[in-house]
Amino acid sequence: MRQHKVMVGDKVLYQAAQLTHAERFAAARRAEGVPCHVVPDTTPKPPRREEINPLTGQPRKRGRVR
Repeated sequence: MRQHKVMVGDKVLYQAAQLTHAERFAAARRAEGVPCHVVPDTTPKPPRREEINPLTGQPRKRGRVR
């Protein structure tokens, strides 16, 4: 799971799995006068495993709208 952090100096103020949540939290703290910044998680995402269609035994096609 991602861990985006909202920092005040060296102290972690908030952790979020979604970057937008961390950004909104930081914006709210800045509006209150707390000088904070967002540190996004830069670890690479793990590769997704391929889904197998149980009827055909073939991999599902990517890129289709479901």
